Amino acid sequence: MKRDEFLMQMDEILGLASGTIQGHEKLEELDNWDSTALVSFIALADTASGVDIPLEQIVNCSTVADLVRLAQVESN
Repeated sequence: MKRDEFLMQMDEILGLASGTIQGHEKLEELDNWDSTALVSFIALADTASGVDIPLEQIVNCSTVADLVRLAQVESN
């Protein structure tokens, strides 16, 4: 999965309009970044790249770009 497609999936997870998430957003500033979104992100990362990300690594992320790196998503 390419980065842009991954970000569009993150928009869906967070209930945002397609194209809203660009990567620089701070997770703490996203109203819908909660436990449900976190679980959905884990599933998305598994689907996108086949990676199993430990919860501790996700909790240490501060931006959407950090999540993209953890998910090992391909650049565009």
